[in-house]
Amino acid sequence: MQYFLTQGPFAVLFVWLLIYVMRNNREREKQLHQTLNEFASRYDIVIDELREIKDRLPRR
Repeated sequence: MQYFLTQGPFAVLFVWLLIYVMRNNREREKQLHQTLNEFASRYDIVIDELREIKDRLPRR
């Protein structure tokens, strides 16, 4: 019983901290995924614009 009284609060704190960190990581991953999707859609636009500019330049 003495063992659980001394180690119990640390176990509860550890579990709480683990759940807290996992929730924050999940939110961070969602934001990163959204950012990467937005970048990917804009990347295609930038590439198309660069190709148009390249086509307008005189060839050597």
